[in-house]
Amino acid sequence: MAESLELLQRRHELAELRKLLIAREQLLGELRAQLISFEGRYLRQVGLLYRRLDEWEQKIAELHGRSAAVESGADGLDADELDAEGVDAEELAPQVDPAALKAIFRDLVKLLHPDFATDAHDEQRRTRLMALANDAYARGDAAAIRRMLSGYDPMIVLTSAESVRSEVVRLIAMIFQVTQDVEAVNLQIEDLQRSESARLQERTLEAARQGRDLLAEMAARVNGSIGIAMRRYELDLSRKQRPSKGLSVESLVTAEIKST
Repeated sequence: MAESLELLQRRHELAELRKLLIAREQLLGELRAQLISFEGRYLRQVGLLYRRLDEWEQKIAELHGRSAAVESGADGLDADELDAEGVDAEELAPQVDPAALKAIFRDLVKLLHPDFATDAHDEQRRTRLMALANDAYARGDAAAIRRMLSGYDPMIVLTSAESVRSEVVRLIAMIFQVTQDVEAVNLQIEDLQRSESARLQERTLEAARQGRDLLAEMAARVNGSIGIAMRRYELDLSRKQRPSKGLSVESLVTAEIKST
């Protein structure tokens, strides 16, 4: 009787952890989508301008025969940083082997498909989990599929005390695994929230609440810097092309000969 009660408790605990994992996975997906959208907007409004500024700085450096030093005075992310950790970052869109992803997804479908439901409640749960599995597959999120593969198991009819105890032990192991999965997802969420992109996004939202467009302000500043760089290049180029008004060595020698 005690073991049966523990079995019910463990099942309830596992069910609650699964709900939490699903909710955190959904939040992680939403954060990723929001950052990808924001970073695309940043690149269009500001990042491309930084690239133009770098090109003019490079021209000025080449004019003076030196390598351009990339100085980071940007208010937020520059285009290179976004290329490294932004729109196409592995952190936001991890790449996996398509064949391996398809294989584990097939295994998950075999386990979760609503056709295998034992009752209406189980069918609803399987349908919800299949929707999440399809979403993970579409994102190429193999880690999420593996978590679902290891965390979900249909109801098992238990006929003996020994099988009940074995099920309790198995549930304890699953609870531990799902707990680890929740912690892993939480760490990913924290990493995203601490990223440079997320911090700039928060500053942009705060500015919007004050009636300001932070990205437009940044773009205006970079455009100003581009204008300054262009004028500096033109002035330096004209100085290099201007004939020297000083005395050359030949003119000094000629003057010395004439004086004698």
